[in-house]
Amino acid sequence: MKSFIFSTFFFISIIRLFSPADLAAQQAYKIAIEIDGLSDSLILLAGYNGDKQFVIDTALINKKNSYLFSGNEKLPEGMYIIAGSNKNRLFDFMVSGNQEFTITGNMQRLPNSLNARNSRDNQLLFDYIRFLSDKQKQQASIRDFQKKFAPGSDSARLAANQLDQLNQEVKSYISEIISNHQGSFISVFLRAMQEPEVPSAPELPNGRPDSTFPYRYYKSHFWDNIDLSDARIIRTPFIHSKVEQYLNKLTVPAPDSLIVAIDELFRRIKTSEDAFKYLIWYLTVKYESSEIMGYDAVFVHLADTYYQDQRMGWMNPTVKENLIKRASALKPVLIGKTAPEMILLDTLQNPVSLHRISADYTIIYFWDPDCSHCKKESPLLRDFYLKSSNELNFEVYAVCMDTSWSEMKQYIRKNQLPWINVNGFYSVTPDFRTRYDVHASPVFFVLDREKKIIAKRILTPQIEAFLNQHSGRKQNQFSQ
Repeated sequence: MKSFIFSTFFFISIIRLFSPADLAAQQAYKIAIEIDGLSDSLILLAGYNGDKQFVIDTALINKKNSYLFSGNEKLPEGMYIIAGSNKNRLFDFMVSGNQEFTITGNMQRLPNSLNARNSRDNQLLFDYIRFLSDKQKQQASIRDFQKKFAPGSDSARLAANQLDQLNQEVKSYISEIISNHQGSFISVFLRAMQEPEVPSAPELPNGRPDSTFPYRYYKSHFWDNIDLSDARIIRTPFIHSKVEQYLNKLTVPAPDSLIVAIDELFRRIKTSEDAFKYLIWYLTVKYESSEIMGYDAVFVHLADTYYQDQRMGWMNPTVKENLIKRASALKPVLIGKTAPEMILLDTLQNPVSLHRISADYTIIYFWDPDCSHCKKESPLLRDFYLKSSNELNFEVYAVCMDTSWSEMKQYIRKNQLPWINVNGFYSVTPDFRTRYDVHASPVFFVLDREKKIIAKRILTPQIEAFLNQHSGRKQNQFSQ
């Protein structure tokens, strides 16, 4: 597992643009900053919220070369940033409990020079930073020494033992703070920074260690040390990376698995309004705009399951309504759904039913005569059709998105399109644009024999690869 010595996010400077945000609380705050050598005309106070950082306040330098942040409303507890006038991050600190305190230090030795008056959590934090910095220097020295000797030699083993001892010292230091200051933000924060320790894997019936055990144990205990219902944790710089790690690296990248993992996150935040707000917006942006096929199902699940929660009151009603409408439009054409029926007129003005096509696969191709991308896709699809339609037993149901019969027929003749060609605007069924959420071209849907959607919004080369794999054609060719 990852060494505690490397859990030092404090020393990683991430400089981002800040934007204003509204913060509400009940009592005044008064935070003095006295940093020798800092001469900026003003400095910024900013806060964290998931992956975002927000400017909260500014302070001008006074005659004593210090700065004072103050306000009539108490700051929400969490991790905060002091940044220079150029928005360069100087250091992090905590707001917890008493909000009238002073932070001192030296500009040339940040963050190791920091101290706090009248703030226990910050003094413990700054002491921890110094302790960790010292241990990192010791670690680097021992590693340099270790490199001089052959692996397995007495000197190399001695260095390895010294590194283990250093790691144990860091663990003990952290454990002492956590146990001696339970309930404080510094205790909650340091506990949340600790990775779950994975025990040795049990043996399988064949006598070999279970190779899947470390992953399964790590994932099931991933949140043991992190209380997602504690709003203070949401206002830290590391929680967003934890959520991303859980979803992107520890969860199978399939919509059903992601939905289960997301529901677990919402279960863990319990009734926290701040955590809910962060999580619902982050996940909405992540999955509503995702280009990964099938992930729109995750967005639809979010809208169906959580958008009526009373904690959604913060969202602009128009934005919320538009997102719900968007989810409703996507729901009928999710992967796994039966494709909505289309009965459209062909070039002889005869109605042709999508659902009556008899083929193992049906490719719906929405195209337009004036679409530049369609001019590339049509020949590619035609060549694939002529080469493989019999062997793979697929048909193309090509829907022209232009109302002009003449334009449509001219395009078909010019490109020699040999499949079923219909016009989308001459229809027995409701508007195809609404039924399929199609407002641009080209757009493809791939259906199985039962007309269930099995792939969508991929282009011809991806469709060819998908059908070869889905049908088992490549495997059959290999076995022959």
